[in-house]
Amino acid sequence: MKLLVRSGTVVTSAGQRRADVLCDGETIAALIEPGERVRADEAIDATGLLVFPGFIDPHVHSRDPGQTQKEDFAHSTRAAAAGGTTTILEMPNAVPPVRDAQIFMERAEQHRRVSFVDFGLWGLSIGRSNLGELEGLFAEGAVGVKLFWGYALHRETNQLVYNADDFAAEDVIPPPEDTEVLEVFREIARLGGVLAAHCEARDVLDLAGRELGREVDSYPDLLAARPDAAEAGAVARGIEFARSTGCRFHIVHMSSKRGVQLVRASRAEGTPVTAETCPHYLTLTSEDYERVGPSMKVYPPIRTERDRDALWEAVRDGTITSVGSDHAPHTLDEKQLGLARAPAGTTGVETFGPVMVDRMCAGAISPERLAWVLSEGTARLYGLYPRKGNLQPGADADLTLVDPNARRTVSGPHLHTKQRYSPWEGVTLTGLPVLSLLRGQTIMRDGEPLGQPRGMFIRSELSMPADGQKLP
Repeated sequence: MKLLVRSGTVVTSAGQRRADVLCDGETIAALIEPGERVRADEAIDATGLLVFPGFIDPHVHSRDPGQTQKEDFAHSTRAAAAGGTTTILEMPNAVPPVRDAQIFMERAEQHRRVSFVDFGLWGLSIGRSNLGELEGLFAEGAVGVKLFWGYALHRETNQLVYNADDFAAEDVIPPPEDTEVLEVFREIARLGGVLAAHCEARDVLDLAGRELGREVDSYPDLLAARPDAAEAGAVARGIEFARSTGCRFHIVHMSSKRGVQLVRASRAEGTPVTAETCPHYLTLTSEDYERVGPSMKVYPPIRTERDRDALWEAVRDGTITSVGSDHAPHTLDEKQLGLARAPAGTTGVETFGPVMVDRMCAGAISPERLAWVLSEGTARLYGLYPRKGNLQPGADADLTLVDPNARRTVSGPHLHTKQRYSPWEGVTLTGLPVLSLLRGQTIMRDGEPLGQPRGMFIRSELSMPADGQKLP
């Protein structure tokens, strides 16, 4: 089958141009001048639409297996398709976590059977106890290894433990010491992979909690209990470890101006560090809590207008390479337990593309930069390029078509995730993904996923860049 997407405006990080996209089977065959005669079995009229490389969400927690009462892979990938995303990268902290090659292979096969979009998989570092397993994870195609720096783990399940005092000491694996973390950096540097970290320094969080001296019962309390110094402290340590080892270090869900400053300075010095932020940090601030409520409780927390503005500047100037949803649902009952007891994490995989497109239409980010942070830059960072994030011949025919004039109000009952609430409930978005192709087949039209699961596991082809080659 040859499919022609005609009369649209193709958008890549390099610029915009009027072009028709010819797809042959599952791949892109050519970009041709509008109106040029070409044989095709089917045509899609993209007049008035922006044609992006398929959006990639690199930060999704589908809770599958182990906590499928909160979410599962079928729901999360169907929701991703509904929002214009064609590839997700699944985080490793399900039960059991993806800590070795055997679990990795089993998880890839399990998810393949139900996925509505293509997907890659993260591996998990649990310090020295699986240091020897990291090579096998990368050999199987892991996009990276995630370290929950500063968090204890349950000894039996390896689940994250947010409050170790709730468990007997023998039931908890304490957070790794910095010397142990440095060993992880060295090993991943040797393997040429990416090490990503949740950056909140445990010692800073412990001190802040003691100084607060009470249970969190207001949003200012939450910010006091999880200050930007906790993020900055862990980021600074990671940067130093990356500088000394050569490990490619990636900060996920960066939330603070201070974190931005550290990353910008280190990149200018040539340290192999990259960063991600999320739509909730770019569109919400602490002032929104009274309106939004506990659905916006995430770790690290959503901070001030000053932090939000610094993150936007970092997205625009290249300090931030990638944007991810950090889709991490909990049940509605759990999120309504109050600010102190409600677990951190929210929905976002379906609104990931629409919220960022809305900000593009409002002028916060150019279409070209959006194509980088939602597609090409993410694909390059995780070893998926040129197969993904690319509109050149030979790439997968993954396209996200955006109507800059479409409008839709976010409404929980109309979402496709298992947990139908959103921090953007009631917000009207301007500019929407209205059609998506996955390897040449339409998987979404007007916000509704189409067809049956056909997603594939996509291996990462990570390698260290040559000397002098700039990281994404």
